[in-house]
Amino acid sequence: MKLTKNQILNQTIQENSKVIEDIVYEIVKQYTSPLDSKMQICRDIFNSPDKITNQEIEDLLAQLPSCLYFVTEGQEVIGIRESIAEMAKKEAFIIARERAIGTIQDKNTSAEGASIEEAINQIIYNRAYKMIKSKIDMAQEMINSLKRIFDARMADYQISQGGRRWF
Repeated sequence: MKLTKNQILNQTIQENSKVIEDIVYEIVKQYTSPLDSKMQICRDIFNSPDKITNQEIEDLLAQLPSCLYFVTEGQEVIGIRESIAEMAKKEAFIIARERAIGTIQDKNTSAEGASIEEAINQIIYNRAYKMIKSKIDMAQEMINSLKRIFDARMADYQISQGGRRWF
C-alpha cells in the first residue's frame, strides 16, 4: 500500500513531535516529580472505595504547598530558559537574514530555515513552562478541594458535639 503525501506528512509530524514530547516530559518530570507523587496519592485515595481520612487530608494539606513551592521555583527556571531560547532564535534569525541574498522574502525564508533549531528549543521550553503551570494550577485546585472537604467535616463535627449555641 502506497502512502499518500498527507499520510507521510502526518507520520513525519508524529515522529518529530514524539522526540519533542519526550524532551518536554523529561524537563517537566525533573521539576514536578515530588508533586506528581503527591497527586498520585490523591488519585489513589479518591479512587479507593474507602473514604478519605481526616489524617490523610491533613497530611496532604501540609505537604502539597511545600511541593508547590519547589515546583514554582522550577517553573521560573524554565521561564528563564524559554526567554533565552527566544533571544537565541531571534539572534540566529537576524544573523542568517543579514547573510542571506535575494529578495526580502528570500532572506526571511532563509533566516527562518537557519533558525529552526533555536525555534524548536523555544517550543520545548514554552511547552514545559505551560505544562508545569498546568500542574501547579491543578495542585492548587486539589488543595482547595481538600480544604472544602476538611472544613465541611469540621463543621459536621462541631454540630455533632453541640457546636455553636445561638442565644
